[in-house]
Amino acid sequence: MRYLFGILLLLLCHPVMADNRPQPGDYDRLFATEASSEQLQQLQQRLALGDSSRGSFQQTRWLRVLKQPLYSSGRFIFAPNEGMLWQQQQPFATTLILKQQQLLQIDSQGQLSVQQTSDAPTALASLLPKLMQALLAGNIEYLQQHFALYLQQQSSWQLGLIAKDSQLKTVLPRLILSGEAQPQQLLMLGRHGDLSDIRFSQIHTGPLSSAEQLLFIPSGTAN
Repeated sequence: MRYLFGILLLLLCHPVMADNRPQPGDYDRLFATEASSEQLQQLQQRLALGDSSRGSFQQTRWLRVLKQPLYSSGRFIFAPNEGMLWQQQQPFATTLILKQQQLLQIDSQGQLSVQQTSDAPTALASLLPKLMQALLAGNIEYLQQHFALYLQQQSSWQLGLIAKDSQLKTVLPRLILSGEAQPQQLLMLGRHGDLSDIRFSQIHTGPLSSAEQLLFIPSGTAN
């Protein structure tokens, strides 16, 4: 289970002073009615970027056992032919790479581990990169397969997700993705009031550079 908590908790990070914690009750209206096929088709058309994309993220986590929220930041890269890279850079480095049904994890000491995403703990651990991969690819079919979906959209949109897998649903009862032309925020509402708020920025598309391509081939793995 350590891989599950590695991605859901990511890392223990330094506290931030401001506490702008979202309230779970603010999203009750979103989860009142499941999204229709027509609504999801409209969202798919808005999301499909059609090319490799990359951006930055900032994550704030509130845990019941801690008085102050925790903060981390980094970058992500999505490429249809390569997979999804999620790289935390602050307060220290750790990397997750989802590619070809494998989850590669590089810890803060540079140690590499490789697991199959079909393995139960790894299947849960790969949730975040799979979600982002599906979103940036406009893959609503994947989301429908694994989640009950709830949607509100006007100029902006909010997509609520409740996992169909009972184990995942126990760990993360609700997720909320929101954005406009691009994804901007992911909220993960955990048990006992734990909450993770991830904000995305500087998302842009275009072919991978040579340096970005090398990130998907960490030392110790083969092409």
